[in-house]
Amino acid sequence: MNDNRAPSPVTWFVFPMLLAAVAGGSLALLRSPLPPAAAAVVVMLATILAVLGLERAFPLHRAWNGRPEGLDVLLIVVNRLVDVAVTAACLALVARMQGAGLRLWLLQAWPTGAPLLFQALLGITVAEAIRYVIHRRSHAPGLLGRVHTTHHQPARMYALNGPRLHPANQLWVGAAHAVPMLLLGARVEAVVLTANLTAFFVLFQHANLRLRFDGWNRLLATPDVHRMHHRREADAGVNYGIVLLLFDRLFGSYRPAREVGVEEIGPAG
Repeated sequence: MNDNRAPSPVTWFVFPMLLAAVAGGSLALLRSPLPPAAAAVVVMLATILAVLGLERAFPLHRAWNGRPEGLDVLLIVVNRLVDVAVTAACLALVARMQGAGLRLWLLQAWPTGAPLLFQALLGITVAEAIRYVIHRRSHAPGLLGRVHTTHHQPARMYALNGPRLHPANQLWVGAAHAVPMLLLGARVEAVVLTANLTAFFVLFQHANLRLRFDGWNRLLATPDVHRMHHRREADAGVNYGIVLLLFDRLFGSYRPAREVGVEEIGPAG
């Protein structure tokens, strides 16, 4: 049975505390001798464990709790390799351009002197604009739609559904922040922090959680808002944001959160 009572007001603090922990932990690891790529893996693993634990403590639907699906776990590993490949390729391109003496203003436009958190917020905003356009287009018939279908196949929502993306889909999700940031001159640390925060939202917004998100769900892509995106109804093409709801609000695809039932989730048709 599910607990249909409204969540305690105390649960409102879970989301900001976890987000702060991801940001703080990322910053601490990026200042340590640990390689940036390893820091990203550590943060993601810690986030997965934390969110899966919260799903057991505060489930929206107990029927959605269960063993992780093998494909979900496999795609987490494969898509992390996609992220590493995209970043490495972009770094090689930038190095080649600099080695050829191409001192383009483009490579010096990023505010590298700003605090890393500000750089991450800027990187997320740029990436969300790119992802919004492609994500919305991927809900229309065509190649993008066929690729994106992998993400909408499950009949339940839990944390590991988030990274359940076809590798070609992950290519545009990860490249949306890595490529613009690196081409504009951002350092790897800023890119990794941006990636860590984005990965947190990818996991958290799909989580099977009954928590309070009042206020947050008007600005950020919290689980209660993102479930609206995964409904099988034809009008479920809403709330495309991965981190921010800014572009959903600007272009009319934002819908307020409401409780979504077990029977509403799954592939359309």
